[in-house]
Amino acid sequence: MHGLRMSLKDLTIDCLLCIFDYCSEADLLCLCKADAALEYIIDTHYFHPLAYDLLLSGHRNSPRIEQRNRKRLKNYERLEVSRNWVSGTYFERPYFHHAQMFPTKLCLESDYLYITHAGYLRKYRRTSHDALERRYEEEITTSTQTDISDFVKKQSTIFAGRVCGSCFHCDVDEPSLTEQRMHPANEYLYCVDFVNDLYATSTDNCCRLWQRSEEFGMIHFDMVTNLPHAFRSMKLSSDGQWLYGGLYSDKATRRALKGVHVESGEEIVFNSSTMSIYDLKLKDDQVIFTANFDTTFRMFDRRIDRDVAIWEDPFDSSFYSLEYDGLYGVLVGTNRHSRVNLYDIRMKKYVQLYFPSRTREHKGFSPVYSLACDSQYMFVATDHNLRVFDFKSNRGIRRDYSNINVLMNK
Repeated sequence: MHGLRMSLKDLTIDCLLCIFDYCSEADLLCLCKADAALEYIIDTHYFHPLAYDLLLSGHRNSPRIEQRNRKRLKNYERLEVSRNWVSGTYFERPYFHHAQMFPTKLCLESDYLYITHAGYLRKYRRTSHDALERRYEEEITTSTQTDISDFVKKQSTIFAGRVCGSCFHCDVDEPSLTEQRMHPANEYLYCVDFVNDLYATSTDNCCRLWQRSEEFGMIHFDMVTNLPHAFRSMKLSSDGQWLYGGLYSDKATRRALKGVHVESGEEIVFNSSTMSIYDLKLKDDQVIFTANFDTTFRMFDRRIDRDVAIWEDPFDSSFYSLEYDGLYGVLVGTNRHSRVNLYDIRMKKYVQLYFPSRTREHKGFSPVYSLACDSQYMFVATDHNLRVFDFKSNRGIRRDYSNINVLMNK
């Protein structure tokens, strides 16, 4: 026994975990970097339970944000990234400056970012070493040149609407592109959505539901319902039975959130006290998030027909856009200074504020027209460029505005 030498890895897992209880988190991170076997044990038994409910990087119940991640984060990386989100520590980079102003829309996937550029829809590849490439991989457009106001991508299908009321349908896996006029040119098309073969479009005058059909390889849309509503934003339920919409304006009753049963046409006026909704997301089949003109972000529950939580902007700015991580984190874009607020829906107050820095070409007064994020990156679409925030970069700079009222009073 005198000549035997024992290493740390010769111990059982139970013994190792007892030893790790006396180590600091920094010590455990050093051990992770020193040995792959120890990294697996520490990450699985120590960091895994700590990463359940983290904002924007938690893994409980496989939240939807996981599907957008370029690579799978280890549990200790999740802790680092979430802390950077909460503390406002990130590296910022501008992309794609354009002199002409237009409301850009985004759709983020694990491998690609889809972004509108006036009348075009461009596809940028994401890389393992950067947020995305500067040169687009594909440009999708039609003979109509007016601006794209909204688009939705699900699986391989893209459905996009132009401000002139013309919409196009595209399958990215096949060379098929179909365009059809769905509204008169004198109406302004706000938003689109689809589930399976059911499609929805809304302008500043009305909302229409369409059934997609295909004959001899040609796609055609037949109108099945014409609703007298001007939805500024809308979403179809996952089963296609309900359409939830936010009116652009309802000054009379301040009940801008509506629900329409697709098959019967029955309309429900929800008891959410707001007169204008700029963006809308579904948390699940019962809970709806709304970004509102009245400087509030709301969480509405259909089961009890009321707002179960209301958050107000600290600077009384309207909310233009929403992004949800699928767990507890919500990002909301404001109408001034390209600012984004982070909320934890378990708390009453915002968690952090993000102010994009100003550039010589862009003074930073734009609304946030669209938001997209994965666990590491946030993509902010302004009227002049795209801002990308990297919350895992070792070049991150801390900009903590979690107690901005205290800072302003000093």
